[in-house]
Parts: sequence; structure tokens; C-alpha cells
Amino acid sequence: MARRAATGRFLALDFGTSGVRASVGGATGPPLSVARRPVSYFRPAGAPDTALEFDPEGAWHLATEAAAEALWLSGADKDGISGVGVTSQRHGLVLLDGSGKELYAGPNKDLRGVFQGGVVDAAAGDCLWDLTGHGPGFMTAWARLLWMKEEARETYEQISAVCGIADWLAYRLSGELRMNSSLAPELGLAMTATGEPAEAIGRALGLDVAGFPPRCEPGEVIGEVCESAAGEMGLRKGTPLVSAGPDTQVALAGMGVSECDDAGVAAGWSGTAQRVSSEPVFDSSRTLWTGRHVVPDRWTLEGNAGEMGGAYEWLASMLCGSDGVASAMSRLDAEAGAVEPGSRGAAAYLGPSLLQMEKVGMKPGGLIFPVPLSFEPPDRGSLARAALESFAFAVQLNLERMGEYCGAPIRSVSVGGGMTRSATFLEVLCNVAAAPVYACAGTEPSSLGTLTLTGAAVEDGQGLEAGLRVRRDEMLELRSKASLREEYRDLYEAWRERERQVSSLFF
Repeated sequence: MARRAATGRFLALDFGTSGVRASVGGATGPPLSVARRPVSYFRPAGAPDTALEFDPEGAWHLATEAAAEALWLSGADKDGISGVGVTSQRHGLVLLDGSGKELYAGPNKDLRGVFQGGVVDAAAGDCLWDLTGHGPGFMTAWARLLWMKEEARETYEQISAVCGIADWLAYRLSGELRMNSSLAPELGLAMTATGEPAEAIGRALGLDVAGFPPRCEPGEVIGEVCESAAGEMGLRKGTPLVSAGPDTQVALAGMGVSECDDAGVAAGWSGTAQRVSSEPVFDSSRTLWTGRHVVPDRWTLEGNAGEMGGAYEWLASMLCGSDGVASAMSRLDAEAGAVEPGSRGAAAYLGPSLLQMEKVGMKPGGLIFPVPLSFEPPDRGSLARAALESFAFAVQLNLERMGEYCGAPIRSVSVGGGMTRSATFLEVLCNVAAAPVYACAGTEPSSLGTLTLTGAAVEDGQGLEAGLRVRRDEMLELRSKASLREEYRDLYEAWRERERQVSSLFF
């Protein structure tokens, strides 16, 4: 394709769990503008209560709206954007028929295939974990395909292509359908070691869907923005389109995390920690996931600390009543920051501290504090700090588990996501983690990573490696205190012991 004059400005589209985010900016530095649109989900008629879908036409309209707004806010015209990059939530799935029409579009929260997941585990569980480094079965695309075969046969028989949400966005933008080799393993559809389709799993399950689009690599230009999409978004027809990859790995690029033994934490609605390696590392206990980084010749070992931002929003709404979520969380953080380490004896267990992926399920949790209450009842600040300390402890537990498999200490921990708005959380984390901690300057590292990958793919220059170094330099190093590190070492061990005791309880 003919290369246009470089402008140094790019458009990033990020389809997350809660909505679509469009950002305009350079390959490095903060975005010039950001626009968001919430995406709503619905339960289709005749589907189980656990089923969720989104309207593809409605979602596409929201994406074009967000893109047009971000372009307007940035002051860029259609000639001012050199490339468009796309990323998305990892477990969202879209099914297309032979004409390219959407048969189904579901988010990561669509659990219609829970029972079929048991079939996946029984018939192909070892193959699933050995090839993709992911599981259990109900979290993969295979369970939803089995559900379609059993419960919606007419739809199943029309399936011509299977893809992730970012792949679908790229298809709507360009007409080119590709399977991103970093995104596909997250759905259980491709082998983590090679990125090639995991066709053996489909054969083991008796699924005759041959709908694997041609493979593409993260950060690859896969086509050009078509005339209709360009008109809706305010772009120039023919603008290069880049497939960035899954949002969690793209977030690592946004934080400049690409070297072996460095770790990145996406502290958003949930808390995901990923450690970079030069080859795929598999956890024989199937507690940790193995993934493909969006950086060439790099893989990730991933632990999940469970709900973070989601749990904290719930706590804020409970403690602050009618205050808006943002103001409530800000108010809580100020009060939590005034409480000494240890939260005056309170401890929180609001999410799984080490989510064992093969045995995902409910477990006991809650807030614990000294009684009788007449002695010194806990206040809002101590409960909020207990929650924030628990999130930091859970991150450290996951980092420790990854260290057991990699055989070397973690060199650094970079953190990004909505929880970085909490100064108290960052203060606790930098004193709990057993490595230097760096905070992302923005709360949306997946958008930053998409801009970096797009810039490296589209424009001549120093390429991805240079962009990653700049992103690394943009991170803010957090300063720990020796006295607090020692105190938090004891608090962490006490929290771990109580966590084991709480986990032994039954509902």
C-alpha cells in the first residue's frame, strides 16, 4: 500500500468489558483525547440466565461515535491520522456466517456454556491446557460453540468464521478478517507456543466448525479503513489498520513491560499480573495461565487476584451511600490514607487472592475486624484501607507464585489501570512488592499500548523497541520506605494466614 505522509497521530479503539474507548495520540506520550461509550448487554430469549450478548450493530455505532468524538476533541482532521489500531477484552467472541453477517456477539461475561465446559474438560481438558495454556473449558470459545451445537443448531450450522472482538472490529473497519495470534489463545482457539489454530481441540470435541480466519501477528498492518467506516468515523479511506491484540497484553506494551522477568499488573475491574518470559512457561497445577505477549518472541505467565476495582466500587457505594462512584472512591481513598498500616486490625477478603483457574468458583470472603465493637468500632477509612491492602497482598501472592515457576526473582513491577487513581493502593503496593514498583502515568495502559503498536507498524522510524523504551521511561517509580516494608512483611504473612483460614470455611 502507498504510505502517506506521517502525522505522528493515531487512533486507538479499545472494546473493554464496560464499553468502547477511543483515544487519539502519538506512539508515545499521553493521549490528546479520549472518548468513551458504555456498551449494554442483554440475555437473549430462550438462553440460560448466565447468557449475555451485545448487539453488534449497536456496538459498532458506539465505536464510530467514540472515534468521531475523540478525533474532534483532538483537533485532528481525516488527514491527521496515520493509522488505526484495535484491541479488546480477551474472552469476547463473535461468530459470522458465510456472508460476513454476525450470528452472535458475546462478551467475556457470557457463561451460557458452563455445563458444556464440563464436556470440554472431560473430552479435551489436557489438550486444552497443554496447547493453549488456558482453562477451564467453560471460559473458552469451545464451550459456547458446543452450546450452539446443542441448543441453537440452526445458528451453529451457519457458522463460517470464529473470531475475537478485536478481530471483528478490524473486520468492520477494513473488510479483512484475521485471527490475532496473541488474542486467539485467550479464547482457547490457538496454541500459545506458536499462535497456530488449535484444531485438535475442535476434533476432540466433535465440532466441525472450520472457521479459523487467516492468522496475523500483534502490531501487524492487516488492511486499510474502508470507505463506509471512514465516513462514519471521520477518517480518510485507506488509513492503515493495525491489529494490536488482547487488551491485557497490549497494556504491558503501554507500560513498556517487554523484558524477561519484568511483571505488569492491570489493576482495573479485576487484578491481573503477568510476568514476561522468553519461552512459554506452563503451570502444572493449572493455577496460572500462559499467554503470548504482543512483543515478538515473548510470552507471559499470568496470575489473577480476582475482583479489585469492581469490589472497591461496591464497597464505596456501600459506605458512601448516594455519592457518585468516582467521588465516593476519591473520598474513601483520602480517609484510607489517613489510617496507619494494618487498618486498625481490620482485614478484607473481597476477592480470590490467588485465583486457581482450573477450579474457578465461589469461595468465602468478607471484612474481618476486632470485636466487641464497643471497644473501637472500625470506621470507613479503616475498612477502605483494609480493602486496598488486601488488593496489594493478592498481587504479591500472584507474583510469588509466578516466581516459583520461573526460577528467578522478578526485576520490576509496573502497574496501570483504574486502581492507580488510589494513592493509598500504590503506597501499599510499593511497600509490599518484593521488587521496584512503577506506576503508569495514565489509567488506560491498553490504549497507550495500542497507540505504540500502531505507530511502530505504520510509520518508518526506530520501531517498536524504541517505543517500548519510551513507554518504560514514562512510568513513575514509586518510593518505598524500609520501615514500612518491614511492617508490611509481617502484615502480609498475617493476612495470608487468615486467608487460609477463611478459605477453609463453607457457605
